[in-house]
Amino acid sequence: MKQFTQKILFIGCGNMGSALVEGLCQDGWHKKMEFHLFDRIPSRAEVLSQRFNLKTAKPPFDGKQYHFIFLAVKPKDLPSVTPLLENLAGSTIVSLLAGTSINKVSEALPGAQGYVRIMPNLCVEVGEAVIPVVFSDTVPQEHREDLLFLLASLGWVFEVQEAEIDSLTALSGSGPAFVALFIEAMMDGGVKLGIPWEKSLKVAIQTVLGSALLLKKKALHPGEFRSRVASPAGTTIFGLHALEEGKLKSTVMKALEVSFNRAKSLTSEE
Repeated sequence: MKQFTQKILFIGCGNMGSALVEGLCQDGWHKKMEFHLFDRIPSRAEVLSQRFNLKTAKPPFDGKQYHFIFLAVKPKDLPSVTPLLENLAGSTIVSLLAGTSINKVSEALPGAQGYVRIMPNLCVEVGEAVIPVVFSDTVPQEHREDLLFLLASLGWVFEVQEAEIDSLTALSGSGPAFVALFIEAMMDGGVKLGIPWEKSLKVAIQTVLGSALLLKKKALHPGEFRSRVASPAGTTIFGLHALEEGKLKSTVMKALEVSFNRAKSLTSEE
């Protein structure tokens, strides 16, 4: 098995940055590579570092000592990262910034050996994320292989063209929030039927989880799966009719469309 001795710098320990670090630590990567954490709010990095026995870092950072530098900050905060880093030669920048192209990142942080853009969702924390990856032409083959190997423990990792990122941001990036809303609606429905909310929530979560796993394992089209559950004149088909009357599918499709348009507008604001 390949041995790693490299250091990784994580800039930004908010929701996404923390989820990324936690997912990697859950798989033991912090014992194979040296993780350094930084956040403009020091307590965020401190809490995470204490939990997994990691190191915090203080700027300015000597970029050349890091194999990868992950940027998990808000797009508007990219200019504030520039003065934190110096001597980037040999390092690869990995950006998680929504609506921010590789060119934009390379302009703000020139001199790195390569640039990568990834758009994971929060499910990295439990190793079940969707992680599209875009490599610049300058990323060395070794760094490509190392990064893909590193991210593989966090979910489904696949290379895409940068033009695809906005649509994937809408589907997989915003998708967990849409799923959470649906689960909340199922929970509330159970409560309305007299089930205590704690039990109703557990049932709703397990129902969604089991359904997703079965769809994945059997490679079923959702429509086929739905038809297996809905028997003629049974309870399910009556419920599905109510969902169709409420235009559930149309509403979800519209939500993805507006999320996609917002992602595109962020890109156009560069």
